Amino acid sequence: MQIQRFLILLALTLLPAFFLTPAASSQGSPEAVASLIEEGTERTQVWATLEELCHGIGPRLTGSAGLERASTWARGKFASYGMKNAHLWKWGEVPVRFDRGPSSVRMVSPVEADFEFTTRAWAPGTDGPLRGFVFKRPTTPEEFEAVRNRLDGAWILEDVSSRRRRGSSKDEDAEEGESEDQKMSRLEKSRLRKEIKEAIEEADIAGTIRASRNDQVTTGGVRDWMELTMDTLSKDRSITIRKTDYDALDEQLSAGKPVELEADLVHFFTEGPFPVFDVIAEIPGTEFPDEVVIISAHLDSWNGPGSQGCQDNGTGSSVMIEAARILAASGVQPRRTIRVCLWSGEEQGLFGSKRYAEWLKETDQLDGISACFVDDGGTGYQGGLNCTEAMAPMLEEAIAPVNARFPDLQISLSVQEKMPRGGSSDHASFNRLGVPGFYWAEKGLTGREARNYRFVWHTQNDTTRYAVEENLVQSAVCSAVTAYNLAMADSILPRYVEKPEPEEAAVVEASSSPKASGPLEGKWDMAMYSEGEVVFEFTLTFQHHEDGSISGDLGVMGSGGPLLDLTYDKETKTVKGMYKSESYGTSHYEGTLQEDGTLKGERKSDTGEREIRGKRAKEEAKPEEAQQGGEKPSGKIG
Repeated sequence: MQIQRFLILLALTLLPAFFLTPAASSQGSPEAVASLIEEGTERTQVWATLEELCHGIGPRLTGSAGLERASTWARGKFASYGMKNAHLWKWGEVPVRFDRGPSSVRMVSPVEADFEFTTRAWAPGTDGPLRGFVFKRPTTPEEFEAVRNRLDGAWILEDVSSRRRRGSSKDEDAEEGESEDQKMSRLEKSRLRKEIKEAIEEADIAGTIRASRNDQVTTGGVRDWMELTMDTLSKDRSITIRKTDYDALDEQLSAGKPVELEADLVHFFTEGPFPVFDVIAEIPGTEFPDEVVIISAHLDSWNGPGSQGCQDNGTGSSVMIEAARILAASGVQPRRTIRVCLWSGEEQGLFGSKRYAEWLKETDQLDGISACFVDDGGTGYQGGLNCTEAMAPMLEEAIAPVNARFPDLQISLSVQEKMPRGGSSDHASFNRLGVPGFYWAEKGLTGREARNYRFVWHTQNDTTRYAVEENLVQSAVCSAVTAYNLAMADSILPRYVEKPEPEEAAVVEASSSPKASGPLEGKWDMAMYSEGEVVFEFTLTFQHHEDGSISGDLGVMGSGGPLLDLTYDKETKTVKGMYKSESYGTSHYEGTLQEDGTLKGERKSDTGEREIRGKRAKEEAKPEEAQQGGEKPSGKIG
């Protein structure tokens, strides 16, 4: 060990001299830094912590018993390391607790097959195994008559191969250039869709079966989950199965074989309210205890069947717990307080971090926060930060020892004109209040077996199988060293002063004009891309009006809001609008309707530009468009 420490000290000594002088703005003592690196590399516990969290506790839905166990466990970890003020900080309450037990979905005839699936959090389960025949949703009078009296107890397989609308608001309106026969045919189809919809709603069906667009099944939650009561729980039993399993069902039905499916969904609902917490612990500062460097991750996850909540965000949480252990075991005495925070409610809207940052402001503590770092990007190593020019020198000095120790896992800074106001993780809660919030860019190997973050994100694949231990070791050391060096600096990080924003955009009051048909009308399934990979999914819903205006909404994971300053140019077929979120900041969307019926464009925000593209949602698609050779659907996003 003495040789190991000597080599670390030697590597630090070979850094540029200005990093190590007493006047350096962002460096602690070389001996302390060497101790941190040695502890984190030679005696790492990060993988054991990750397994304890993901295997011993499992997924951790906000408000669930799983998250409560994880929060208590994490607080105990911090206390056992000798961290001070280890506590649970209450940020809110959940009215109804939702937990899952072991569940299954399988085809029992004509062949037996277990399915990979998910259901929404806070959606109904089954009272024991629920078996029923499977029928495709009818689309013709003949199909409807064949199943009309057989719907009770049946599973309805939603159709992903036809492009149809169900009950569109303009079913009764004439379309431009439409003949009387075409109108009668369209109205007849509309009436049939409505009759089928009402019959299925009135029947005591087992539920509906939907397909994921691929073999990943993505878990989300029901709308308004924070306002639920035991009397207002959703009664919509809907199961999403992977595309391969859907195709197996569809193949048997298309061959005319009777198909039975059995679902055993063990869902527990417990009347609350139940408190929900962030987990917080710290090493108090010796000179400036009221000035604080925060390192953090979110402890909560979705709890779909199969998921362990590993990369979103058991990895980040384990890295933070390990960073706390490294700091405590090394016995460092920082000038400023180092605070480790594990947020919850992140998946539903950054609730835990947002309310904690607001509390800091209300109690006049926010000005003392130097920065908040967030690890929430999967199993890559901590490889980069976005910052302003004024912040760069301090950050460069803070991360320099980590780059020296891990030459193959280099950290880089991206200098930008300003800090973003928004973001999709907990750093945004601090940036929106003017405190530097940093999201660690994950680099290097982003998953075992050639699987990236997109493969595991919110899906049944989010397990330790694809996590990369060596990256987590670097990340834990990086978090500990960066926090220590900034806590030893001559000052807190400089603030970026936001320029006054222009006047608040107003929602286009197009609703005062009667609705009209138009090329964008309806719901669109959209995705945001980075380097060709999907990083975010959302929906856009548009409505044209007789005065030429257009109104719309953006939706994501059961929430969303109106699009502002929305316009549509008929000549270029381009729609433009703005979306403002208290958590994520302001984003500008622009999309052009393509010849193949898709919508393509870009989304601009403080965090940069991203490509967006999508297609009309299947339930909103026009049957006429399919007849005219529009893009064929490949399956609704699950």
